[in-house]
Amino acid sequence: MGCYKFGYPVEYTAGGCALNSSRVFCWVLGEPNRVVFVGGIGKDEEAQKLKTITQNSGVVNRLVEVDDQPTGTCLALVLGSCRCLCADIGAANVCEPEHVFTPQFLPVLEETDFIYVEGYFITHSFNTALQIAKYAKQHNKTFVFNLCGSYVCENHPNELAELLPYVDILFGYAEEYKTLDRFVDVEKLTMQLTNGQDFLPSLLKALRVLKGEEKIKRDKKNISIEDGNSLVERTHQISHDPQFNHYNGVSSNGIIEELCNGFSNGKLSECSAKNNLSEKTGLPKQKLVIVTNGPKPLLYVSNRIARERLVPPISSKKIIDTTGAGDSFVGGFLAALSRGLPLEQCLDCGTWTAQQLLQQKGCTLPSYPATFFGED
Repeated sequence: MGCYKFGYPVEYTAGGCALNSSRVFCWVLGEPNRVVFVGGIGKDEEAQKLKTITQNSGVVNRLVEVDDQPTGTCLALVLGSCRCLCADIGAANVCEPEHVFTPQFLPVLEETDFIYVEGYFITHSFNTALQIAKYAKQHNKTFVFNLCGSYVCENHPNELAELLPYVDILFGYAEEYKTLDRFVDVEKLTMQLTNGQDFLPSLLKALRVLKGEEKIKRDKKNISIEDGNSLVERTHQISHDPQFNHYNGVSSNGIIEELCNGFSNGKLSECSAKNNLSEKTGLPKQKLVIVTNGPKPLLYVSNRIARERLVPPISSKKIIDTTGAGDSFVGGFLAALSRGLPLEQCLDCGTWTAQQLLQQKGCTLPSYPATFFGED
């Protein structure tokens, strides 16, 4: 598909934060039908393009058709390392609780262990996001959230303050966390909620590190993981916490993304216990904060311990488009988590995946198979 004006081709790809992560997730695993996606869509030509691209990516759609809104579109103008985006969200603004909590979709929610909601979603469907978060907590699902953009933190601080206590795993760029810190009193929120959960204390720890209020102390030595895919790790810690020694992994899906064995004829097949990491490891759900910062080291906090992990350099000549880089990191990270890999390898997979997508136009899946996991 495409047309030409001024000598530049027009290319189409499926977009949206959670949908990008969903498609990348399937590509990294090399396994279709492992993700279920819910979102609003129009009844137009663009809807058919979106469905085709999404299905070809291996994602199972549970799209909500909206009568009076067009399918959301975004025009991306890319020239070298520069880009400009102009979006018309349209039907993507529509996803009510009754679209999710239906007799047809509840079996998917019941079978899944992990649910992922993007930050942009709360700008138009906060009540739905909050009900999903509460459902996840009540039914012991891992709830994953992505800040997505600084303006989400700036314009929706009350919604974030209400949602954050339900989060198990949080993704975001460093500047987004800094904006969150300016508009949401995380320290006050942490003091109000003394239910023993470690996510808010870990988030507060990450914010203090970013502000320079707590310096990271280096361990005595670096750890090198030589498996052909992982990176060289530089580990730091702020305080000793014996709970961290029990860490072995966490996991997630999407709004709504589900990590299951698969689907047959569009119907949910039985999810095996191998996808349930709590059964796999015998551990309680982990609370994790991940801060990406471009080529700078990743900051991650688990059980109130902060660490960094180096990001390998990539030549600027290889970078074609930064669109969807953060979404790709999430997709790669979650793919590794779905296999029950240790946290450090999940971070490596996220970084590796993001760097593969940086070499594509838009969030377009590479034509070659993912090789992070090597030969199975």
